[in-house]
Amino acid sequence: MRQILFERGGQVVTEGHSSKGNQPKWFVDEKWYKADHMGYEGLAEVLVSRLLLLSNAKDFISYEPVQITYDGKTASGSTSPNFLKQDEILIPFERLHRSFRGRGLAQTIAQMETAEKVRYTVELIEGVTGLQDVGQYLTMILELDSFFLNEDRHTNNLSVIRNEKTGKYRLSPIYDNGLSLLSDLHDYPLEQDIYSMIARVQAKPFDRDFDLQTEAAEILFRPQLKFSFTAREATGELDALTEYYPKEIIDRVECIVLEQIRKYPVFFSNA
Repeated sequence: MRQILFERGGQVVTEGHSSKGNQPKWFVDEKWYKADHMGYEGLAEVLVSRLLLLSNAKDFISYEPVQITYDGKTASGSTSPNFLKQDEILIPFERLHRSFRGRGLAQTIAQMETAEKVRYTVELIEGVTGLQDVGQYLTMILELDSFFLNEDRHTNNLSVIRNEKTGKYRLSPIYDNGLSLLSDLHDYPLEQDIYSMIARVQAKPFDRDFDLQTEAAEILFRPQLKFSFTAREATGELDALTEYYPKEIIDRVECIVLEQIRKYPVFFSNA
C-alpha cells in the first residue's frame, strides 16, 4: 500500500470544480493527490483510468491508488500526474464561453433541446479555439459517462488547454471521473439497492438522462467509444484495490460494472 502524509494545511483550493463540493487535494512535485471525501472517489478514478487502457481512448490521465493522512485523518484516494505543460493553463468550457459571449455556457444552453445543446457547445469551442474533432471528443466523454455513471460532468468539468505564450489550444485529456460508479455514499448508501440507485443517477451537462444526451451526440458525430476488456479483467482490476477499500465496496462496484457491461454491449469491440 502506498501511503503519504501531508502536514496540516497546504491543501489546494479550487472553485467550481465539482457540483458536490471539492475533495481535499494537494499538488506536490508535479503530482496531484486527492483524498476521498464522499465515499470512494479514488477507486472510481483508478478503475476508470485502468479500464480506459483497454479501450480506443487515446488521451486520458492515469490515476493510482494512495492512502493519505492529513489533519489527523487517514483516507484512501488517488494520485495523478500534472498534465499541463510549461506555459499552459486549463480553461473550462464554462469560463471560455463567458469570456467570449459574456455569460455562462450552462445558462445559455439551459432552454435548448438536447441535440441543440451539444451542437452549440461543439461549434462554440471549435470556433473559439480553432480545434477540430471536438464533437467526436465530446461524444466519447458522454459515452464514458453513460457507462461509468459519472454524475459530475458539468460545464466546469469540460475544458481545453491554452498555451499562454503561443495562444494555441489543445483538448484536455479525459480526467476527473471520481463521481462515477455510485462513489458518493451520502447519496448512494451501501445498504440501498444498487439497481434502483443506478436508475436514479442523473447525467450532465446536456440532459439528465445519460442515454438521451449520448444518443444526441452520436447522431451528430457518430459513436466513438469501444472497450476491449472482459468482465474477468474488470474484476481483476478491482481485486487489485482490496488494500485500499473494504470488500463490501469492491463487491458493490463489481456488481455495478457487470450491470453496465450487460446494459451497454454496444460499447464493446465484439458487439
